Amino acid sequence: LVRQDPIAWYDQVPLFESDLDDNGVSRMFVKVRVMPTFWFVLLRCDIRVDNVMLRQIDTRVFHDFGEAEVLREFTWKEGTFEQLAQRGCDLGAGSPHISHETCGTHLLTQDDIKWRVMQSIPLVGHSAGDINGGPEHLTSKTQSNGEGGGGMQDDETMASAGRP
Repeated sequence: LVRQDPIAWYDQVPLFESDLDDNGVSRMFVKVRVMPTFWFVLLRCDIRVDNVMLRQIDTRVFHDFGEAEVLREFTWKEGTFEQLAQRGCDLGAGSPHISHETCGTHLLTQDDIKWRVMQSIPLVGHSAGDINGGPEHLTSKTQSNGEGGGGMQDDETMASAGRP
């Protein structure tokens, strides 16, 4: 994190935005960054339903050039206005955290993570070795903080875990 690589290419594309009939905001965008030694993609969906909840769903994809894998992380954060107010977050009228420009999802913390899946996806036919592709070779870790959720646990594969 100390090394400052130059950005070879960057783009941000808005995919969707709605004001939810003046009851909040929902938006989805993708950001892509290519550096000399890696590329990174962020797909983010932010949702705010006024006086009800905030939700942020992220999918991050990372590849370090020369490696035989792509890393993917899916994170679902969610918090109610009541939970955030108990933490001291100002969500009232005129709050700088709530506007058309900002959903307020930056107020969500690690404590608001409801589900996280981290995967290492092998690149098929990569020159770094004999890599056989397919879901049986997919390694992942799942974390759920919802009902019945526990800490981080290993999954054999995403396919066997029944998740997309």
